[in-house]
Amino acid sequence: MKLVQAAALSAVALTLAGCASAIDGTTQTISIATAPADGAACTASNSRGSWDVTSPGAVVIKKSESVLTIRCRKDGYKDGTYYASGHMTTAGTIGVMLPYVGVLSAAADASSGAILTYPDSYIVTLKPLPAANAAAPAAASSAAAAAN
Repeated sequence: MKLVQAAALSAVALTLAGCASAIDGTTQTISIATAPADGAACTASNSRGSWDVTSPGAVVIKKSESVLTIRCRKDGYKDGTYYASGHMTTAGTIGVMLPYVGVLSAAADASSGAILTYPDSYIVTLKPLPAANAAAPAAASSAAAAAN
């Protein structure tokens, strides 16, 4: 009888392992905007990859246990960077709390990044460059055009 119970428990454990992976998935769509100017070239990256988007826009990223870094660039502005850490999903929390299965579930979800989720939207602040620095590239290109 104990062998049957152990086999049943093992079957349930294998079925539920990676619960957050099955419920929440291993990818997430995030929205990125920049202030005060739109049209910045942004890159979101973590330990599972990097993804490019023009602000305002949305991009599908792979979830990870690492910090999500968002860097945005636009001519005439200093680069803006935003760092976001994930928080545990509801399915991940429940999976960790299940007796016996929790260890398997946590291991599967942590390896795929599904146990965590990032906030859905970000606003990256871009600060204008001082007038002298912003005018320098324009002046250099004007001088090069006049020389030709």
